[in-house]
Amino acid sequence: MEENLLPIFEGSRVGLFGGSFNPAHEWHYQVSNRALTKFKLDKVIWLVSPNNPLKEIHNLMGYDERLKSAQKQARSLDFFVSDFEKKIQSEYSIDTVRKIMELHPKTKFIWIMGSDCAAEIEKWREWKSFLETLPIAIYPRPSFTADSGKLRIIKEFCKNIDDLENLDIIQEKPPCITFIPGPMSDISSTTIRESKID
Repeated sequence: MEENLLPIFEGSRVGLFGGSFNPAHEWHYQVSNRALTKFKLDKVIWLVSPNNPLKEIHNLMGYDERLKSAQKQARSLDFFVSDFEKKIQSEYSIDTVRKIMELHPKTKFIWIMGSDCAAEIEKWREWKSFLETLPIAIYPRPSFTADSGKLRIIKEFCKNIDDLENLDIIQEKPPCITFIPGPMSDISSTTIRESKID
């Protein structure tokens, strides 16, 4: 049954962390940990995508290998690595989120992403509808800082909730974004894959 695929309970607060995890690495863990604390989440779910329409297929590691790398990095009972997207055959985040929210209408969700992904939001399928579906938490990376012009589109479309406003963003009506504070790192899955080849 689809409703049993995710450890989500009525009334809980859940972070959805989507990505290729190609492979997963320490940065993914740190982002999840900071989001868990900042937004008082009950669980952070890592949604390992079967495919990424924005990436060349030949650059993707095998799905099972990516899933295992995520399971290895998500070393906390507060994190759950899921093949939900593969099971429902979803390639797009908007479809995944709609399905999860349909199955769990009494749960509060927030989407977690790196600023490098946020900078490409206009390339996402139904990106405006996606941003209007749930709040977004962005973790800045050195190449895409919070004040970077590369984030202009998502910042113009969404209400930017500052820490000083002392608002619970997961309760706010989207489109809205906030930034997760913390040390920035440019560690990337690409660098890790290339180091293994060398």
